[in-house]
Parts: sequence; C-alpha cells; structure tokens
Amino acid sequence: MHDLASVSILLAISSTFAIGLGEFFAGGVTGRARTHEVTTTVFLAGFFCMAVTFVIWPGDPTRSDLVYGVFAGAANGLGILLLYRSYAKASLRSAAPAAAVVMSAVPIGWDVIVSGVSPTWITSVGLVLGVGAIGLSSLSPSDDPLDIGGLWMALLAGVVFGVLLVLLSFIGDGGGGSALLLQRTVGLVLVVAVARATGPRVFPANRSDFRIAFLVGIFAAAAVLLFVLALREGGNLAAISVASSQYAAVAVLLGFAFKGQCMRWWQVVGLVGASLSVALIALG
Repeated sequence: MHDLASVSILLAISSTFAIGLGEFFAGGVTGRARTHEVTTTVFLAGFFCMAVTFVIWPGDPTRSDLVYGVFAGAANGLGILLLYRSYAKASLRSAAPAAAVVMSAVPIGWDVIVSGVSPTWITSVGLVLGVGAIGLSSLSPSDDPLDIGGLWMALLAGVVFGVLLVLLSFIGDGGGGSALLLQRTVGLVLVVAVARATGPRVFPANRSDFRIAFLVGIFAAAAVLLFVLALREGGNLAAISVASSQYAAVAVLLGFAFKGQCMRWWQVVGLVGASLSVALIALG
C-alpha cells in the first residue's frame, strides 16, 4: 500500500513539473497574444492529446464518469477564463498566488470535511506546509496597485480549479481516455465560444505564438492525465492535489536557470517548503 502511495506521489510531482513547464513557456506568449486566443490554442492541443489517449486507453466509462467529465471540462474552461481576466484586472504577481493557494485548499477541505478522510499528523503537517509553500514560491513583488475586484476574481478562479480537481477525482478507474477526451472537448467548445464572442479571431495570428501556446496545451493535458493516474494509484485527493500544485516552484526555478530572473528570499523559503511538504506527504 505504501508503495502505491509513493507511486501516486511521483505521478503528482510529474504533474506539477508538467504544469510548471507550461507556465514557463506561457509567460511570454500571454503578454503578446490575446489571452482568449492563447486559451483556445491550449485547449485545442489538449483535445488532440486526449484524443490520442482515448485511442490508447479508451477505458470503460460509466454514465457518471462521462457526466463528471463534462462538468470538469466546464470548470477547466471557466477557471482559465477567470484567471486570465484576474491577471488583466489585478496583475499576475498578485492574482496567481491567491488562485494557487485556494486551488490547493479546496480539495483538502473536501477530503477532510465532506469525505471524512483523517490524514496522519505527518501528512497534515505536509499539507499545511505545502499550501504555504505555494503562496511563497509564487509571490513576486509588484509595483501595480492592488485591484480588489481582480483579486476576488483570482480567488474565484482558485475555487473553480479546486472544484475541477475534485471532479477529476470522481472519475472512476474505468473512465480512461473517454472521460478525459470529453472533458477537453467541453472546455474547448466553451473557450472557443468566448473567444468568438469577444474578438475577431479564435487563435493567435502569429504562428510562433500559436506554436508556443500549443506546446503549453500539451503540458497542460499531460498534467491532467498524470493527476488522474496519481489518484488511480491509491493517493488521496488532498495529498495529490497539494503535491501536484507546486508548479510555481518549478516555474521560479526555470526562470532563475534560463532567464536570469532574480529569486527572492521568500521564494527560496517556498521552494524548500515545497520539497519538505512533498517529502512529508510521501512519508505519511
């Protein structure tokens, strides 16, 4: 049983690396192209990735698996639209930490309060430390004035993303690629509709921006698949959610290594905290 839990944590860590790599590449393209166009490209790439997953691993989904896939797709699309809108109103540096912390806290609350899961004290310490590490590692100084409306929108995006993680946990072991393909299809339809209603184009006009956004979508799809596989290997929702939400630490490390970005002392503390959190969750 402990071996299965260790495998699930490794899959969750792989998921956070996939998201972190996506965030690293998305940093430039979201500043050049219209955010709705980037979002549709990300979901288009995810659709193709999940189509391949469906061919390899169709599964044997129940009706409830497909229903949860539909709701998860709607939550995914809505969450990204809210998050990008919060970036526009507030700033990425103030909105991202708020959304990330809430996103990881929602599955913890669901697991403990609704599902009645009682984590060990080691796991509990790891969960608390992990949520704090998410906030510290993703927090960057900003000269932009704080926009309360944008901050509330970021918090709402975090709630929606947290609900997405809970919905993904409801998809059974037999859901396979069928439920995941449905999830990506619903999300794609939603974001295409929003992009069409708010602008002249659905995808970025610049081919380089399209290719980068498509790459981001591949990493995002991989992260969802790895998260679902982590749950199938016996990990509980709270632990897997926190372990797979440390993507800010990955993005900070990549920015420091390849872009020469300055790493603040609290981000170093967050990176250390993230490592300790994952270790404690694995031990617990």
